[in-house]
Amino acid sequence: MTAYGSFGWALVLVSLGVYCSGRYTDSWSIRLGIAAAIVAATFSVQIDQVPLIGFVAAVQGEPSVAMLLISGGCAARSILPERVTQEDLSQLCACIFWLGLVMYPSALGVGPIDLYAVGYHPYAALGLLFLALLCVGFAATRLLAVWATLALLLHGHDAGESDNILDYLIDPIVLVYSWWHVGTHAWRRFRDARR
Repeated sequence: MTAYGSFGWALVLVSLGVYCSGRYTDSWSIRLGIAAAIVAATFSVQIDQVPLIGFVAAVQGEPSVAMLLISGGCAARSILPERVTQEDLSQLCACIFWLGLVMYPSALGVGPIDLYAVGYHPYAALGLLFLALLCVGFAATRLLAVWATLALLLHGHDAGESDNILDYLIDPIVLVYSWWHVGTHAWRRFRDARR
């Protein structure tokens, strides 16, 4: 696992620890203690000389920028609810939803072109840079621009193991979460409209 993968998984685990403990306590020392215990356990506890984080990395690989932003956003919302709103994360999840809905089936052979293979092309980085500039100018949240820019920077510096820029944008775990998030949001709107 690369340094980016180790740092990324540690950041995801800290964010989840802070978010989950924030539901039960307001004490910062308890929140950070729980987050540190989670990170220490996953990196130090071993099964057959393989740390627990190695099993996660074997299944998932390295976390995508979307996973870092969503887990960090959930932790930030539990700490600073006035700064990070649900709307920011909802727009990111909606973009992940549509990108995954188009990209992953085409990678499995549904449709005439493989959109996942486009991520290996060098011009994909230019397209992502153009997308980041559009997000800065027209998106309601800057989180979309941060998402595209961080993925572009990590890919440009070969921070991860993948040569595909789309692996830095999304991953299957975040895609499933975004489907759940968009589905529950749509269900709430539908239910509220019927009342």
